[in-house]
Amino acid sequence: MWLRTANPDTRTRLDVSDLTAKVLAQKGCAKSLPELPGGCYLEREPDMLVLRRTDGSLLAAFSSRGDPPEAVGWAAEEAGHGGAFADRREAPAALPLGPALRTNFFGRFELLRDGEIVPLGRNARALAILKYLLARRARPVPQDYLMDWLWPESATKRARWSLNSAVYALRKLLGGCLPSLPASETVLFEKGGYRLSPRISLSADTDEFDSRFAEGRRLEEAGWVPEAVAEYEKAVELYRGDYLVEDLYEDWTVIERERLTDAYRELLHRLAVYYMKTGQPRESVRTCYRVLEKDRCDEDTHRLLMECFVCLGQRARALRQYRWCERALKQEYGMTPSLQTRAFYAKVLKER
Repeated sequence: MWLRTANPDTRTRLDVSDLTAKVLAQKGCAKSLPELPGGCYLEREPDMLVLRRTDGSLLAAFSSRGDPPEAVGWAAEEAGHGGAFADRREAPAALPLGPALRTNFFGRFELLRDGEIVPLGRNARALAILKYLLARRARPVPQDYLMDWLWPESATKRARWSLNSAVYALRKLLGGCLPSLPASETVLFEKGGYRLSPRISLSADTDEFDSRFAEGRRLEEAGWVPEAVAEYEKAVELYRGDYLVEDLYEDWTVIERERLTDAYRELLHRLAVYYMKTGQPRESVRTCYRVLEKDRCDEDTHRLLMECFVCLGQRARALRQYRWCERALKQEYGMTPSLQTRAFYAKVLKER
């Protein structure tokens, strides 16, 4: 079995006479840790052993003071063999992944603990680091990147001191809302970078948004359209505003903001089409307007609005909608509406 040490490039063999003896002594236990199967390794963090696959993914976390050593081996074997050990007694549970934190990236940034908004304080650098760690929580964020981003004009020594100070403030902030986790363990430094502790259970509105959109598409492709629409509607409810709207000029937010905005527009368009097809033209109109708030040149949405107005017997509004579409395309792109849209306009004009 291998233990990753404080030096991320060094692994040492774990035996009873080495670090294991110290950990087991703290437990008051004389047994050694069992041999791990291939594909797993341990990382030691303050008061905690973290069991990972070789690709770095988390399998379990164990208290170095409270969990019996057998739990590590059982967790590794269960992961490697699909949990097929019915003839063995139940393994002790791994350390719970701490209290849950919910991140709202849509609109105004919020961090919630058990549904209550966490006060974020006034340290702008600490808050910027928190947002980045939450958004890039899959892997450690390099120390050098944070220094270059937040203190580009400072000398290396000064930038490192400033970063340490900001991280200290961030740990203090998180420690205040996570009383079961020491503040020093909320943000970890490893492999030359920072990351949030794996003991903190994290969720985000953007993850739920993506999940519901994906599930809706899957259901729609399978022919379960009403069920798909229910998922689309729940995803739309999550979109309280653009991604990290308070950080519009931060380069690292731009691509994700555009991706989520495009997905939001697509969701709304799918819903608008569904409402129109199912005899809900007024609901379709309201949804179309939400699309045009994001992109006033969305020609398909303009044309769908024209169809809705015709369905409602409001042909004059359909004609005005065409002129709005024509004006928007000309001002933005120097273009005219497509042949399909012009043909529909001519049909409405003729039947007026």
